[in-house]
Amino acid sequence: MRLTAVYLLAGGAVVALFRDNPVVLIAEIARALPQSIGFFLHLAWWVVPAFVGMFLLAPKRDLLGRLPRAFLAVILCTAFFLVFTMLKTTMPFIWPFWADPMFAALDRVLHLGADPWVWTHGFAERISIATADRIYMAAWLVPAMYLPVLLILFDGDQTRINRFIWLYAFAWIGLGNLLALAFLSAGPVYFDRLFDPDLFTALPPALDAAGITDSAIGRTQTKLWRAFQSSAQEAGSGISAFPSVHVGMVTVFALYLFERHRLMVIPGIALVATFQFLSVYLGWHYAVDGYASILLVVALWIAMRKRPVSANIPEKSR
Repeated sequence: MRLTAVYLLAGGAVVALFRDNPVVLIAEIARALPQSIGFFLHLAWWVVPAFVGMFLLAPKRDLLGRLPRAFLAVILCTAFFLVFTMLKTTMPFIWPFWADPMFAALDRVLHLGADPWVWTHGFAERISIATADRIYMAAWLVPAMYLPVLLILFDGDQTRINRFIWLYAFAWIGLGNLLALAFLSAGPVYFDRLFDPDLFTALPPALDAAGITDSAIGRTQTKLWRAFQSSAQEAGSGISAFPSVHVGMVTVFALYLFERHRLMVIPGIALVATFQFLSVYLGWHYAVDGYASILLVVALWIAMRKRPVSANIPEKSR
């Protein structure tokens, strides 16, 4: 609650300084919520059977006792995400996209003179775009937005809960707002519209050939660009590439799985590698976007493990 309140105040101040009345923007986002919720449910339909399954397996008394805090966390996470959207769509009003040429060049240096997306599209014939969409969008969305809710419901270790709520906040605010603003970039899929139209000239045809342009992901990319052009406020809108919040949050998930059981290290690494690959393959990100997110999240996790975050919760309420 404190984190969301501070984030709301800070976000409102930034928006008021560089754009419009934040109350007006929040109202604009709220008007778009019915459509956004429909899109959300379309992607995340699997949440209902998954929750029912976990409810049947978990101890009923413990789970029912946590439901009031979990319900409050749902509201707070939703408000948190709306502030994130408000800030993300405001970033180009603070200064323009500038870092794409630098990251494109760095990608080539790190990948032997080639664009990483070219390497990933060497596997295009083996990749189902429908499966990629389900993994990258639908499977990611709910855990990424509502990780604190899942922690409250299914984890009884308050120190671990606190640590991963801070990692959640770092992925969204530290990576998605602060570093994204400092190194404002749009990503390869938008490069030709903002910078040199010839540098990524082969990418659009490759996205077409792989079926990405006509997929749900391609339609989302078009929707975000139109929202950027019209300065529209919609839940989930806004464009920024570096660093990757997608890969950052997946790294948080992988670290959590590792903390719960050491044998989960292999699935965790596979999960991060899959999202890193897809983030480049789908045209969203430069490879360095994901590399940076992985390194920063892991570094913070190591530091927090060495110095655990205090729970700051009275014994009676535990």
